[in-house]
Amino acid sequence: MNSIKIIFIVLILNVFNITISFGQAWTQKKGSIYTQIGSSFIAGTSKYSNAGSPLDLVRKVTDITLQLYHEHGISDKLTIVGNVPFKLVSTGDEIVALGFSGDTIPSGSLSGFGNISLSAIYGLQQSGQWVYSLQLRTDLNTAKEKQESGLRTGVDAWGVAPSFHIGYGGNAFWSSFDLGGNFRSNNFSTQWFSNLQLGKNINQKFQIIGQLSALQSFEDGNAPDGKAIETGLYTNNLEYLAFSLKLGYRITSNINLWGALGGGLSGNDVLRAPAYTISLSFKQSKK
Repeated sequence: MNSIKIIFIVLILNVFNITISFGQAWTQKKGSIYTQIGSSFIAGTSKYSNAGSPLDLVRKVTDITLQLYHEHGISDKLTIVGNVPFKLVSTGDEIVALGFSGDTIPSGSLSGFGNISLSAIYGLQQSGQWVYSLQLRTDLNTAKEKQESGLRTGVDAWGVAPSFHIGYGGNAFWSSFDLGGNFRSNNFSTQWFSNLQLGKNINQKFQIIGQLSALQSFEDGNAPDGKAIETGLYTNNLEYLAFSLKLGYRITSNINLWGALGGGLSGNDVLRAPAYTISLSFKQSKK
């Protein structure tokens, strides 16, 4: 099962402005590694309001993520994970809201690291084709903000996110489910998150993965959104229900090319636009 790996979530994670949770139940064998580099792109002129309804933005908002993800098997039961997102966010020069007049945020751009995360996955049990594991993720306060233009590359907070994972794997089909919480500093609200993934090997070269992801805020924090409320970037009580469809192509036994398309089914204070992802993965397994 170590050869069956998932690509971005967060496609949904980064694209929907949230720390990535890869939602995988399997650990690497001792000494095995899995590395992925990729980019995701989203650009929109509307967002979901804090009431969940579509709301036009005054300026077009673009969010590009370059990302490095790495897993390393410390033992057969313990895997260490690192995720480093680099963000390029911007607001357009043109006023796109029809009939708008008045003061608004200026156009601008901002680049920098998002919230870098470090995780540990511990395998609890494997029973036949079922796998159970725990993950503990720490989100670092490494993001940047340009307050006057509402641009953020992440949240101004540390986070600790424990989660429980269940996986099922066969020769041609696999699935994974996780459920967890994210406890954040600096008065940012606590969140719960969940991911359901279904994957299938079409043939020896192609693999397809569908994912449904949910993020919900407990709204127990009062961290100010400031002008980020006008961009939908990394607001305090951001929420979503989102999907993605991913296609993988096996270049060699160790290298895969991935492409993905995702979008939101519903949301709260998050961009409302399709998301596109492309990435390249490399794995090296120890016997």
